[in-house]
Formats: sequence, C-alpha cells, structure tokens
Amino acid sequence: MHQRVVCRVIPLVLVAMVAATLMSCATTPVRPVVVLPNDYYLQPDDSKQSEIVKRDGRLVVPAPIAAYAVFGEIVAGALGPVSPSSGQYVDLAFTGNSNTRYFVLDTATGEVESNLDHADWQRRLKALNVPSDFEILPPLPWQQ
Repeated sequence: MHQRVVCRVIPLVLVAMVAATLMSCATTPVRPVVVLPNDYYLQPDDSKQSEIVKRDGRLVVPAPIAAYAVFGEIVAGALGPVSPSSGQYVDLAFTGNSNTRYFVLDTATGEVESNLDHADWQRRLKALNVPSDFEILPPLPWQQ
C-alpha cells in the first residue's frame, strides 16, 4: 500500500517542480541588450542610460554613452547624455563639441581607453585601422 502511494506522489511532485521552475522563468524580468563582439553588451542602467558591460556583468564603459558604433572588434563612441533630438533622428551621425569625451574599446583584448579628446580618439582609431569615415550614432531609446 505504501509503495502505491509513493508511486502516485512522485510524478505529482515532479510535475509541480517543473511547473514552479517554468513559472519562475516566466516572471524573471529580462533586460534589453545590444550584443557587441566578444561577449560585451550595451545595456541600459537603472536610469535608462546606455553603458557597456562584459558578459559577467563587469562594468566596462559607464553610462551615459551619447553615441557609439562597431567596426570589427572595435567599439568606439562618445560619452555623455544622449541629445534629446536623437530620439527623433537616430540615423543622424553624432557631432560632438570641444568638451565631448570619447572612448575606444578593443573587445579582442579588453583594452578600453576613455575620456579621450577628439584628436586623441581619431589617432587611436587610425592606429586600430578603423576607416577615417567611421561615424558614431546615438543609441536607440531603451524600451522596458
């Protein structure tokens, strides 16, 4: 008798465990990301500003990122808040000013250079064989 009850209870317990697992997966919030080369991601921070992280969650380039682009294994862009008009015209290339700071991330080596002025940024891109017509664009607004 005891064996018959156990045989009936075990399948019910297994079904309940599978259902609980599936329900927990369904309620886990998913953060939107843009996949970059070599396990790097562009993602929103808590205030919906873009930042770059490594797959393990380590922050590589902190928010805010005003614009970025990818060439091969190179991710480069401008630091600062996104222009309010960029939400309307995301296909317009970013134009900085004399105060704009830039970054370059070599995803193959993990080397990141940040807080560069425009001239240093251009020299670094040239050293990495990035074409001279390389343009950066504002990230799309995050929807959550």
